[in-house]
Amino acid sequence: MDQFKALNPTQPSNLRAAMRTGKTLLGVGLSFPSLEVARKLALTGYDWCFIDAEHAPFTPVLLAGLVSTISHYSSSKMIPVVRVPSHEPSFISTAIDAGAAGIILPHTETREQAQHLINECRFAPEGKRSYPPWSWIAGINNETPEGQTIQTAANDSIACIAQIESVKGVENAEDIIGLEGIDAIMIGIGDLRLDMNLPIKFDGDEPEYVAALDKLEGLARKYNKPLVGFAFPEMTDFFEDRVRRNYQLLMVAADSYTMTYGLAMAGGSSRARVAEIQATMAKEKEEAAQQANGHNGHQSNGISSKVEKGESEPEVVAVKA
Repeated sequence: MDQFKALNPTQPSNLRAAMRTGKTLLGVGLSFPSLEVARKLALTGYDWCFIDAEHAPFTPVLLAGLVSTISHYSSSKMIPVVRVPSHEPSFISTAIDAGAAGIILPHTETREQAQHLINECRFAPEGKRSYPPWSWIAGINNETPEGQTIQTAANDSIACIAQIESVKGVENAEDIIGLEGIDAIMIGIGDLRLDMNLPIKFDGDEPEYVAALDKLEGLARKYNKPLVGFAFPEMTDFFEDRVRRNYQLLMVAADSYTMTYGLAMAGGSSRARVAEIQATMAKEKEEAAQQANGHNGHQSNGISSKVEKGESEPEVVAVKA
């Protein structure tokens, strides 16, 4: 992702340009409220990092730290994308002032809400973003490509991503997806299924659910808006389905799942291996005992044969000094 790096790591990478390449960009999820975890994730080589402030206990200060940590520790090769917790503007400004290159707005249901996202992310005349005086210091970190200002460079780089995850959102989908300034669409399949009174599952085939997905994905194709989603390689069929459906920003790993499943698998395989080794040790001990008994039996048989033949063991005579 070097070609999409900003001139300074405190500025956002150009996620909009990265998406225009049409390439599948693989992401890793960050849900732990930990700068140390962010440092480690930044070293893993994914194209982008899904920082989930909606379902994780992030304060604004921590969120800003996570964004800048991902950028700096990856040398701006991993692009931070933040799902904010609500439509309230403070988390949006915190994330983009820290250098986030994408904002995902959950529970987007109307054109007005989508426009709100654009207004918070873009400087005038495209939006109403307030200028952050402490983020870019003149002559220090405000360098821009030739012919651009810090504002136009930010507007060109930061992606506005509307997450549609309700029946109402599906009904208003064309108003949302067709809005100029919305760069990509994320379909929240879990909440969408809940709103449709369907059980949580990834591969649902209910007609109303399939129709909703087809509508959203069809509109994304119509307006040339990339799809954002998740699929882990272990979910073989679901993973292939998402790739075939051209989900361009695809989260394929996450800290919480990797740690939990990884440790559980390590514990399970270790217990099985310990049991296997101990079973082998028990068998070896049993075989050693059998060999020892066989050797002692052979010696006893030898002595018995001598006795039967009238032979005796040589007498040991003690000699006094």
